[in-house]
Amino acid sequence: AFSYASVQSWYVPLAHGAGQQQESLDIDAAKPNEAPKQIPMEAAMGLIAPLLEDPGVLKIGHDIKGPVKLLARLGVTMAPVEDTMLLSFTLGGGRDGHGQADIAGRLLNATPVVRKDLLGAGKKAISFAMALLADGAKLAGEVADFTFRAHKILRAELVAESMVGVFETIERPLIPVLASMERNGIKVDQKALGSLSKDFEKRMGKLEAAIHKLAGRDFNVGSPKQLGEVLFDEMELPGGKRAKTGAWKTGAEVLEALADDGHDLPEKVLVWRQLAKLKNTYADTLGEQINPATGRVHTTYQMAGAATGRLASVEPNLQNIPVRSEEGRKIRQAFAAEKGSQLVSADYSQIELRLVAHMAGIDALKEAFASGVDIHALTASQVFGVPVKGMDPGVRRQAKAINFGIIYGISAFGLGRQLGIGRKDAAEYIAAYFERYPGIKDYMEDAKTYARDHGYVTTLFGRRVYIAGILDSNHSHRAFSERAAINAPLQGTAADIIKRAMVAMDRELGRSKLKAKMLLSVHDELLFEVPDKHVDALSALAKKVMEGVAQLDVPLTVETGVGKNWDDAH
Repeated sequence: AFSYASVQSWYVPLAHGAGQQQESLDIDAAKPNEAPKQIPMEAAMGLIAPLLEDPGVLKIGHDIKGPVKLLARLGVTMAPVEDTMLLSFTLGGGRDGHGQADIAGRLLNATPVVRKDLLGAGKKAISFAMALLADGAKLAGEVADFTFRAHKILRAELVAESMVGVFETIERPLIPVLASMERNGIKVDQKALGSLSKDFEKRMGKLEAAIHKLAGRDFNVGSPKQLGEVLFDEMELPGGKRAKTGAWKTGAEVLEALADDGHDLPEKVLVWRQLAKLKNTYADTLGEQINPATGRVHTTYQMAGAATGRLASVEPNLQNIPVRSEEGRKIRQAFAAEKGSQLVSADYSQIELRLVAHMAGIDALKEAFASGVDIHALTASQVFGVPVKGMDPGVRRQAKAINFGIIYGISAFGLGRQLGIGRKDAAEYIAAYFERYPGIKDYMEDAKTYARDHGYVTTLFGRRVYIAGILDSNHSHRAFSERAAINAPLQGTAADIIKRAMVAMDRELGRSKLKAKMLLSVHDELLFEVPDKHVDALSALAKKVMEGVAQLDVPLTVETGVGKNWDDAH
């Protein structure tokens, strides 16, 4: 569907099937249950491709990464492109909705036709290809028209709000990069997944038997209701709270508190749930998501998900595989390189702590990062007054929890829970931390004040993250928003940096003679597949490029790893 004038659009059916009733158009109408007469796909692409590839013609779409990827499969490189979804997201991350209907309602005072009204819903739904030609034209043509009209308004707002830089240097150039990565996909060993599934199932069975023995009877471990009855009605464990439905709450927080108090059954349930999640989400499901044509798994990146700008990975989500647990490592071992190649992981080291040092202006932390000192050991030494040399690993772990907890606005209660200490002791740790690093306290207060005054906070690169509820009269709602205001500039800047790194790496790979592919972006890590002979060159290039995409008061450090599978590379 195309539009190049307001309130006008054209729909070109290329793979339309048979409608379910007689068409009512005064064109080559199809008979009932017959496909309408259409231009052959090959002929149509021959006519359209020159326009789509013309560097002098801007192509505008809503979530245009999908069409870019689809056309690439047909041998067409559509460029240059712009995206109304990303324009909206750049202007109002955390404030506005960025779907087609959201934008049409907000900017055009229009209500788009609802897809399910034309195509049905549930079991009775038909595919777009089987819709009536008139309905297809209405649905697709409206999308094109609304996109064309909204683009003019959004572009003007982008200039008025001085947000052109964020869009042009981060979001827009990332579209073809992500489309390419999604098409590349990553090889997954289906046999390894099958073995893992059996292993998880066996371990879950043993855990269930142990849980049933502790409970004194059999019950469905996966049922929150039955688990609550066992824990609080029958075993009479303390601290139980009921939900509005009257059932006992058995979420992770509840079980972790009970486990911290030394109760075995909830601790085993937590392990069982972790195994069940890995089995269902990855070991059992990933194999089904392998594309039979490529033998690889192709995730999709959502570009307008998190308000901070963080990318989200879906279908499948490859960003939530646990990194440090043995089970998570086994899942990563199933992600492998093709024969004759290796996987190279390039990971920003402690990027958010480095951003704290830079953005809060903490001289002691800047010096530590500049000299390569263990930042958690340094914090432990300065907060707890113990020497770095010969430090107890447990003390360092406590400092690490404080370092990362402070970034997320952790409370004394939360830190106490995490460290297994009393609330009073945790409060003293936090107070000692702020006394040693007063600049962090100032940064936090400044971030909250800025959010209250403007309704948003900004990253180092100028991205705005709107903070809903920052003036809420409800204390708990307002406190949540204040924590978001503290963290968003840090997490948002980290997101901007990894995006800039992806754009820069894609450009440099295009210039180089390295036969390397960028496969995945997982938080602060980029994963590449590289022929054996180019591994060292790619590792050096990634380190150089990624460390050079931002100039901070502390060094950006990238650590690289190599292996035949993702776990070995990580």
